[in-house]
Amino acid sequence: MEAEELTFSALERRIEQAPEHPSYRMSPSRRARWGNGVGIAAALLGLILANSLPASRVVLFVTSALLAVELLAFAIAWTADFPNLIPAKERRQYAETLDFDMPHHLEILAWLGRFPRERIGLLSAYCAHRLDRMRSKLPLLTGSLEKLGILPLAAGVFLQLKDLPRPMQMQWPQILLIAFLMLCYWAGVLQLSLRFRLELYDTLLKQALDGQSNGIQPQDLKPWGRRRTESAL
Repeated sequence: MEAEELTFSALERRIEQAPEHPSYRMSPSRRARWGNGVGIAAALLGLILANSLPASRVVLFVTSALLAVELLAFAIAWTADFPNLIPAKERRQYAETLDFDMPHHLEILAWLGRFPRERIGLLSAYCAHRLDRMRSKLPLLTGSLEKLGILPLAAGVFLQLKDLPRPMQMQWPQILLIAFLMLCYWAGVLQLSLRFRLELYDTLLKQALDGQSNGIQPQDLKPWGRRRTESAL
């Protein structure tokens, strides 16, 4: 059987094979799904009617009603999971998630420790180089939004929109511009997700190198739960 070679693709497969905590797989509640669906449908229908039909009292009434339905639906969807957002419960669940994730993190380090140090060092150096390049190029797309955060950004959008006439009369160029901005935002999110994964590669490779430098063998990185079980046997 041919020995496995350490590559970034192999490392990615190893990371993807690690099981996820059940909290990561929690799907939105039915109330949240229906609320978001109705809100998006009402928003799109209101925009289409406002830009397709001539201005009249009937159109104004219908678009106002759709706006009210949109706001109510989003409010229902966004408050659906509020009972679960209790600080003490969130802290306990986060601690449980760390306890679940750490043994799998150690298993990946033990797997990396089986490869030659020269190969790990080569991948680590190249990963650090690509990470520096991505960190320098990403602001060309996202600017300072990454450090600004979502709350100041939402406050700025609110201040820009609060003085607009009601209901808002958006033209097709404005709609297309908003769609383009949303596309750019999604591209920025994808680039950030790639950077986060690259940072994980960098962390794992450096920890594997440090472990070999300190004389830690792969078998020494067994999760504590397994050690306790083996000692009991």
